[in-house]
Amino acid sequence: MSCAHAHDCADERCESRSLHPFVDRDGVVGYNVQDDARARDAVRPWSERRARDGAQCPLTSDVGQEIVIVIPFMRDVAITGISAYGGLAGKAPRTMQAYANRRDVDATNAARKTPTQEWELARDDECVVEYATDQVLWRTVTSVTLYFPKNFRDDGETEVWFIGLRGEAAERPRQGAVIAVYESRGQRKDHEVPEDERAMRFGV
Repeated sequence: MSCAHAHDCADERCESRSLHPFVDRDGVVGYNVQDDARARDAVRPWSERRARDGAQCPLTSDVGQEIVIVIPFMRDVAITGISAYGGLAGKAPRTMQAYANRRDVDATNAARKTPTQEWELARDDECVVEYATDQVLWRTVTSVTLYFPKNFRDDGETEVWFIGLRGEAAERPRQGAVIAVYESRGQRKDHEVPEDERAMRFGV
C-alpha cells in the first residue's frame, strides 16, 4: 500500500493527457450504488467536472457509505493522476483506495483487499485537486477499480460527481479489446478476471 501527495490542478494541466477517450464506457460498473448508469456518467472530461445541474446526477451509495466503481480501458494505460470530486454538505468521499487491474474487487470484498494505492481526500468544493500516483505501480493498466469506503460525515449517503484520470495510453488498442467491449455489456454478474490481470494480483 502506498500513499502520495495531492496538488492543485490548473485547467490546462489536468485537461492535458486525459485518459477519458480511452475509457471503455460500456464496461464501467458501479457497486453499492442507487443507479448503476451513474457510474459511467461520473467518468467525464475535465472540462465537465463542476457540472451539478441539468441531466447530471451524482453516483450515490445505496446502503451505507461505500461506493466501488470499476473502470476498464480500451488500451493499456499509465495512470499519473486521479481526481475524485463528491457531494457537498459532507457527502464527498473522505478516503479513496485504488486497485490496478483488479476487476474482481466489488462491494462485497473491497474492505478485505489490499489496494495498490490509497489517499486521504481533501475537502475540495472547487474541484481543483488531483492525486498523484506512484507511477511505478501504474504503468501497464487495463482497468482501475476505485473504492470509497466513507464520507466526511462518516454517516449516510456518499456522493461522487466526477472521476478524472490522467496519464498516457498505448498507441494501439489491445488485441481483442473490441470483442471485450461487446461481451462485457449486460454481463455484470459474470465479472471474471482476464488472464493478463491474474499475474498482477497483490496477495489474493
